[in-house]
Amino acid sequence: MELTGTDKSARARDRSQRGFSLLEVLVAVVILGSSAAVLLGAVNSSLLQSALSKNLILAGSLAQKKLAEIELTGQPEPFEDQGEFEEAPGFAWTLVIEPAAMPRLGSELMLVRLVITWDEGTEDFEIIYVAADLQ
Repeated sequence: MELTGTDKSARARDRSQRGFSLLEVLVAVVILGSSAAVLLGAVNSSLLQSALSKNLILAGSLAQKKLAEIELTGQPEPFEDQGEFEEAPGFAWTLVIEPAAMPRLGSELMLVRLVITWDEGTEDFEIIYVAADLQ
């Protein structure tokens, strides 16, 4: 029995309307899975960068506050000190003030080094400056 053109097209239509094959479904799942993995990686990276940015801004603000306290006391004397910030749990500071030897300038210079740390000391923000007695 020979099929006519209309019978062939009817069978082709029946096959095309049956649905997706298992291979097509597997390919779609692999594409969706890999896309989801890439998107989740991007979201995770964005969250980590946001947290780091927030901590750097807070560390800068805490350093500014600590340096203002030093400036209010006048010309700093050599000493070392450390502590934690009550207003920012998990953030600590280390301060070292030592003479900077430059006798030709005619004034006593002090090297002020302030380090703000967080995440149990794994991250830090450091400021170093020279204070001069200009009297």
